[in-house]
Amino acid sequence: MERDVRFITSVPEAASQGRLNDFPGESSADLQNSGDATTIRHATPPLVGRRGPVPKRRYQEGTLRKENGHFYSFFYRDREMEDGSVKSVFSRFDLGRVDDISELSARREHDRLRNQINRERGSVPPAPRGEQFADFAIAYMKNVAPHLSPSTARQHSSHLRSHLLPRFGGSSLMAIDNRALQCFSTELLGKLSRKTIVNVLGTLFAVLGQAKRCGVRVCDVSLGSIKLGGNREATEAKYFKCNDAHRIIQEAREPYRTIFALAWATGLRAGEILGLRVVDLDFDRKLIQPRTQADDRTRESRWLKTPKSKDTIPMTDETIGMLKGYLKNHWKENPQGLLFPNRRGRPCKRAYVVKFGLWPILKRLGLPTHRYGLHAFRHGLGTALADRRVSPKLVQSILRHADIKTTFRYYVHVDADVQREALAQVQSLQKV
Repeated sequence: MERDVRFITSVPEAASQGRLNDFPGESSADLQNSGDATTIRHATPPLVGRRGPVPKRRYQEGTLRKENGHFYSFFYRDREMEDGSVKSVFSRFDLGRVDDISELSARREHDRLRNQINRERGSVPPAPRGEQFADFAIAYMKNVAPHLSPSTARQHSSHLRSHLLPRFGGSSLMAIDNRALQCFSTELLGKLSRKTIVNVLGTLFAVLGQAKRCGVRVCDVSLGSIKLGGNREATEAKYFKCNDAHRIIQEAREPYRTIFALAWATGLRAGEILGLRVVDLDFDRKLIQPRTQADDRTRESRWLKTPKSKDTIPMTDETIGMLKGYLKNHWKENPQGLLFPNRRGRPCKRAYVVKFGLWPILKRLGLPTHRYGLHAFRHGLGTALADRRVSPKLVQSILRHADIKTTFRYYVHVDADVQREALAQVQSLQKV
């Protein structure tokens, strides 16, 4: 079957504007008489079978030529014929005059046309051997993941295993463009929450970013180029009010009482509290110096969440007295010197502290338990400080956030009682 080269479209100035419309054609003799005869990689023509023509889409690189003072791109493009059939037509696109456009700009426009035409034809670039997404994902988990925190590495491994490898494992990196990611995100929308989808895409971008740093060509994609629906499932983080936090501490038994009191008085994260050692307490300088945190799955100590987490935390005299009393009356020596060890001398599991230490007290006090954990003390402290008009910079420093936006976006909550008092004050002024 001969290739149909009768329809050769000339597209002056349209390619640079992103338009691939049909223009009056030129004869094939014009191409045959051109000075630069270059071999063109042809797209595979439709095959005729029992069920009619079945197009086989091969990814085409196209050809860039400089002829008659112009830069031209040559591609095969699908064209609908008068009888309704679709034929692969050899097309020419004028990228501009040599005096008006540089060769580098012409190559960039040629690349853009190539991606657009192949997407229209349903073609994807073939993955060279060793350059499939699965290959780079395996290399990423082998060479990069060990430098991440254990929880982050586990999250990336889960995302790759459950979502990314089944979808993109055999794809080339250039095939993972905005269109593919938008379709992928839409498919996940009914299965996962928006936050989880963002995390899955974050793992994907991490692998692509590492591949790009290794000199492999990837598409320019980012989270901002993908449309994600509003977070309809977003709920405000739970936090304890000041009175409720004191009631919980009074009802608790050791070591839970000291754990809860320390969480409320310092704003330490759960893993940081359970990973504290006695040597981290400096009673002379009235400071706590967190150095590691406990991993809730492995029960091993690991580095802190962020560099800002290493900042020292001041202790009040009341907190110092509480800790000294705990060390004197309840603390037991252990090989690691942990402040809150379990019976085996390992860090306590956060889930067990919440399940057996916190929730029974909440039930006795008539407080809700759903989604309430040790982090509710940290959120409550941030809210209490803000309600007392503490400087925003000081709140950020106490909670050890690298970005003040995090402090006010997630850790400062508007208390209903404070709103009620503010409204009452306005109403009293109106009466006067």
